[in-house]
Amino acid sequence: MKIRLSGGVVASGRHAWIARPSGPHRLLDEADARPGTPVALGPEEAPAQDVANAVRELSLLVADGGAVAAGAGVDLGGGFRSARLDGARGDQRDAVLAALRAVGLHGAHRLGERAGTLVALFGPAVTKRVGAAAGRAAEEGRWAALHLASAASDVLGPEQLERVLALEAPEGVDLTPGGRPSVLAGYLRQVFGPVPAPRRLPLILDLWERVAERRAGLARREARLATQSRRDRTEDLRKRRRHDDDEHIVWQVRMDLRDEHPSLADIARWTPGRWYWHERLQRAFADAIAATALLRTATAVADHGLEDGLERSAPVLRAAASLMPDWAAGKAARRVPGLTGLPVRPGAYVRDFARRLDAGRPMDAKFAGYVKPRLACARDFALIVIEDIGRVMGDMVGTHDDLLREWSPSLESWREAAGYGRPPAEWDGILPWSGPMLGDVEPLRRRLAPKQDPATVETAADLLWYADLIDALARLYGHERAQPTPGTGRPWFDHDPPPAGEPLTPRLDSLMGAVSGAAQLVALGGVPPRAPRTWAALTAGLMSATAIAEALTGDFAVPAPLAALDGATVPGTRLRLKIARSARDVAEWADYMGNCIAGPAYVEEAREGRSGLAGLYDADGLLVVNAELMPLRPASRGWRVSEIAARFNDAPDETLEQRFRDWIAGIPGAAKDETAPVPDELPPVRPARRRAAPRLVEEAGPALGELALGSWEQVAPESLGAFAAVAETEPDAALVRLRRFGGPQLTGAVGRALDEGSTDLVRLWTASGHRPLRRALDSLDPALRDRFDQLPLLLGEPPLPKTLRRLVKLPAVADAYSLDLVARRVRRAIGVLALRDDPVIARAFAKPTAEPLLCALAVTVTCAAPDVHLVPVMPPRTTTVPGYPATALEDEEGPWQRALPAARELGADTAVFWDEIAEHGLRVPASWLAHGGWAALWSRAHSRRR
Repeated sequence: MKIRLSGGVVASGRHAWIARPSGPHRLLDEADARPGTPVALGPEEAPAQDVANAVRELSLLVADGGAVAAGAGVDLGGGFRSARLDGARGDQRDAVLAALRAVGLHGAHRLGERAGTLVALFGPAVTKRVGAAAGRAAEEGRWAALHLASAASDVLGPEQLERVLALEAPEGVDLTPGGRPSVLAGYLRQVFGPVPAPRRLPLILDLWERVAERRAGLARREARLATQSRRDRTEDLRKRRRHDDDEHIVWQVRMDLRDEHPSLADIARWTPGRWYWHERLQRAFADAIAATALLRTATAVADHGLEDGLERSAPVLRAAASLMPDWAAGKAARRVPGLTGLPVRPGAYVRDFARRLDAGRPMDAKFAGYVKPRLACARDFALIVIEDIGRVMGDMVGTHDDLLREWSPSLESWREAAGYGRPPAEWDGILPWSGPMLGDVEPLRRRLAPKQDPATVETAADLLWYADLIDALARLYGHERAQPTPGTGRPWFDHDPPPAGEPLTPRLDSLMGAVSGAAQLVALGGVPPRAPRTWAALTAGLMSATAIAEALTGDFAVPAPLAALDGATVPGTRLRLKIARSARDVAEWADYMGNCIAGPAYVEEAREGRSGLAGLYDADGLLVVNAELMPLRPASRGWRVSEIAARFNDAPDETLEQRFRDWIAGIPGAAKDETAPVPDELPPVRPARRRAAPRLVEEAGPALGELALGSWEQVAPESLGAFAAVAETEPDAALVRLRRFGGPQLTGAVGRALDEGSTDLVRLWTASGHRPLRRALDSLDPALRDRFDQLPLLLGEPPLPKTLRRLVKLPAVADAYSLDLVARRVRRAIGVLALRDDPVIARAFAKPTAEPLLCALAVTVTCAAPDVHLVPVMPPRTTTVPGYPATALEDEEGPWQRALPAARELGADTAVFWDEIAEHGLRVPASWLAHGGWAALWSRAHSRRR
């Protein structure tokens, strides 16, 4: 038997076995398995036990190194070696590096002769010294250096590779989190081809340093945010604080009026006195200091560990605790039935921490269990306190300026413990707020003399303590400090600003991302400088190319009806409409608004005239809102607002949004001229040419479009309504908006929609099961499917080949393609929520659910084995699932086998399903079983078998 393997190799006289749930399966034909499938190659007469051992070793290899590792020809024992069937992506260096990581340096002999391994990794010019350096890198676990060196071997010499192999990444930081070495090698050749050979190594070393710095910052951000609860408690705190404020005001009214039951008229005549405003200011100030102390403590614990972090934060905690008296702490911690158990003010937690630190209690597991849940609320307290300060200042500025100037709490003890984050010599204050508070007094920057202690000059009216709070929140997000947002209103600072940079600037999130971004610039026409000394100089030179400038400044084909409204005032408002004319316009908008309106999806649509991008400006020339305008179908019907958002994608004013939508709805559509003019002289007829190749769009487009349109018309409106609930938009705009969401953003949107009850899990599951494009492809003439073998790529993730991009832009296909794409991504988001054991999934399973949904999620959790509290539904090595009616995992017609494709859409690697069943049994999170256990859950699901 002849088996064609990856790389075009044909194995003669050998047989191939693959792992199946039932055991080793011998391939009689390559069609029995998918292209690139890992196989165990061995002699036909091999004993069954040798075959079983080899397939088991193959499974372990794939589990550790991925399917790509099988292509390295690893010795599996008994005369067997690993391989991959033809059709696998990548080259031999990818396989060897993956296998080496899987077996380790001690198992490198299983890959064959050392010389062959080195040639596969670094090419035929490899030297013994390079091999020795590679061995040291592998032994020390410096896989990122080995990855980069293997990829860079196409552009660097042996001595230069030794320098690369000696590189070290920061501890716990992976500089190559994704991408194959062969792909990185291709990008490096593209970028460094025009660069002189002596300059290549310094550029790669500098790139390593820049990416390492960026990745360390991202890891630091992730570790700091990990101290915070995944559950958003801001709304709970908001309700709790509102209740506390209401109670206090009612008590004060009764005290002032000396009446336990004042009349409505007496309450209406009551006006708060000076004490009321002074108390609000003092409370906001104390809460800000306490929230700052909690944030700094959470950051210190993330950076230095629990014990060291608390010791570093002890002075700050004690200083903040001194601002809250005992009676206020007791009142803040009082429980209120029906409301959150969190204290109403952060100072209650700060006092608890300070008291426990002063008591000298051991920082053991019990102490950690006390501290960590309380630190997890630091971000939520900070966000709520920032809101409260904004309300207090909004209520007092302009009406109680005299009280603002009189208020002057001491800051010296706080500054002695906390110091300064921002240089006081550079602080001008927040003019709309600090101006009325300071009165005739100059800002801190001007009052502070050289070498003078700022704490002796600073006052609360300078509001530097307020900036400290937002800076502490920004440091929790991994930034040095918050960024000012002048002219935007409160809170005046952005604690998590988007990364700066021009569009198309290569990102430094990974080596692959940086080099691929530079390669994209080269592909667009960028030319490297003659002798760049740093990576930044290289990318700056690429960005300065004329072709890149054209990509950023190309004009948009603005439809005539929209162009006619450019500069007009939106009726009923004072806002002026501006239509973007170029990519540079939207790049400037995105830089200010903090949105993605300059992204490729928006720009491409606007450049081709299929949409209009708009901005609304106020009387002061400040951009208030961005919107995307799309034509209705057919275009003669008019226009609609596809998306609209204020700064940082906040919701715009409801009245403004409605007036703008009504105005846009009245814009006439493009009139279609059905009478084409007859030319005076007919052009000469060119001789017909035979087509060089099949034309997919022209030949398959009409048939597929008709089928896709028919499938689309069968989609129930409530399905689009479920997606609209996730997108927080109208149904006709939901798919466009959801397509532009990144993975984490979509997961958050799905979780929010389920949490708020705007849709339910069963409804969303049903909606995401509609696949009009898949049905259309299944119904397409088999001859067309065979002729155009690219069509199945429509059912995968973008980017698509150019021909398919043209195909999905056809009006008859576009909606079906969008629904298929969004449905798959929504299911992946549901899978992520399940693996996190998100409470929204557990709450959904407390109600009647659907059998396919439960089975698919149970399979997903079983396969992934996430780090949450899992409970076995059945013992290991059994296949009968309890419940009424009982079911069997191996039943081909049963719900569990039918759930496997859906589980793969949820993100499950179902290849390990039977291994997990054998070791642990079918498992689900314990939170799913809170309402009656598995029997009750299965009963609720079996009653709705859809």
